[in-house]
Amino acid sequence: GACRIYNWDYAMMFTPLLFVPGIYTWSILALALGLFVSWEVLYHKHPERFAENTNAALHCANCQEKLCAHKKQLQAFQKRLMVELKEELRGLEHRVQHYRD
Repeated sequence: GACRIYNWDYAMMFTPLLFVPGIYTWSILALALGLFVSWEVLYHKHPERFAENTNAALHCANCQEKLCAHKKQLQAFQKRLMVELKEELRGLEHRVQHYRD
């Protein structure tokens, strides 16, 4: 699904705490692991909740996260880049054709 990567947030955020011994760090790690496991269980039990085509809340138009804004910017940049590359390719093809004639 589109937002499945968010289930790794807590696991990745608290992984460095493995190197800090103590009851509080271990309890935070246990909580992060519990959240990760519960997310994965929910994902496998109800995958339709995590897919854009079956859950309208996951569409970027309905997204409140900054990530979606960055995703839209990146997609617009990719489209502009493809247009420019296609134009450049047409120009090169025209020049090659001109030299062949």
